[in-house]
Amino acid sequence: MPPVRLAPREELAAAARVAPLLRAARDLGSWAEQHPEVSARQILDGSDARAAAEALELTPDELDAAWQVVAAASEQAAGGDPLSSWGRPLASCDAEELLREWDVALAALLAAEELDGLATALYTVGSPVRIDALFDAYSAAAGSGRDDRQPAGETERKGTGGDHRPGQQAGGAPDPSEAAALSHALETLADLGVVELGTEETAGGLTVGLSPLGIWGVHRRLLAQGWHVPVLGGADRDGAIGLLMTLASCDAEDGESEISSWLIGRTEEQAAAELVAAAAEGSPGLRGAAFAVLDRIGQAAVGEVRAALDQPLLRAHAAVWLHEHGEEAELGPADRTWLLVDLGAGLLEEADARDVVAELLPDVTPEAQAEIVAGLWQVSHPGVIDLLTTLSEHHPDPGVARAARKAAFKARSPGAGRS
Repeated sequence: MPPVRLAPREELAAAARVAPLLRAARDLGSWAEQHPEVSARQILDGSDARAAAEALELTPDELDAAWQVVAAASEQAAGGDPLSSWGRPLASCDAEELLREWDVALAALLAAEELDGLATALYTVGSPVRIDALFDAYSAAAGSGRDDRQPAGETERKGTGGDHRPGQQAGGAPDPSEAAALSHALETLADLGVVELGTEETAGGLTVGLSPLGIWGVHRRLLAQGWHVPVLGGADRDGAIGLLMTLASCDAEDGESEISSWLIGRTEEQAAAELVAAAAEGSPGLRGAAFAVLDRIGQAAVGEVRAALDQPLLRAHAAVWLHEHGEEAELGPADRTWLLVDLGAGLLEEADARDVVAELLPDVTPEAQAEIVAGLWQVSHPGVIDLLTTLSEHHPDPGVARAARKAAFKARSPGAGRS
């Protein structure tokens, strides 16, 4: 998931306070309390629906969406966790109460409509998209999960033998019924303040994207589901590890901003100590990132980096870093070989296997690569077997692939990796 920047709580609460759907749900809840024959745990239809719509001046779609929120609030109260803000004027609710109420409303909509994948798609894209291109983003984010749900009409289209994307006819044009459903979904999300509609000349027409409130709400849901959802400007909450994990998802400009923000309020020596500690605890990718950030500190980090020479996982990184900063440090062939494996293991955390193979030894001839790879089985590194397996399966040169295959076999043998 792309890194996002979360708006201040008061700003989020102000947006929730004026969301038309939240206000409609509160009005509908008050109306329901005056009509004991109506239960918030049943579908509001027939004469009850007509009476409520007429009394509150709501369209049928607005009434349905508002009733979903009322029912969710009622179920939560029945479960012993009532919303403290429910029933009180919106203007008198504090930010935390209001955001909790809005979050319940969002969960109700995403559970009851085909909106969860749409909201996730917009979050994944990370910027406003053209509405006529939204089907592509939705397909990419929802994937097979949407196929499993099979919205109305999907089974019939599959039965005709077409393999076009959900929401598209065989010729590539949006299916009219799905286009209408998408328009309705966007209106519902807009009424809760989840999305914003706009126009951009560069995008070539009408666009839609998550609002700051929508980003906050979807971020909470993805975080609860176990996704890694980095937050720009929030790395400091988790120390150096949080910074390094955020940088893994940033572009260069955002990364520089994150590093600068993180360094503020720390002495250079303190920052260096935190980065070295994070490198010792983290994965190969985080180790490489930590020493790259140490470049921003420079000479003030020399003491901490020199101390890292005593740690097996950091020794090679520290020696190279010291050499690059004009300091003396022993750096032998074994250190360079170990660093090569660590670099490869770090690349495998994020990159496609074929890209790792291409980037690992880009300027070395195949013959020299085969010689280097043949000796990697002796390197005592937890990622050496995975790296050798990747090289054996994806290296375009048969000689290098064969050397990697033999080295992987040796690395798996008892007593391997003693160097």
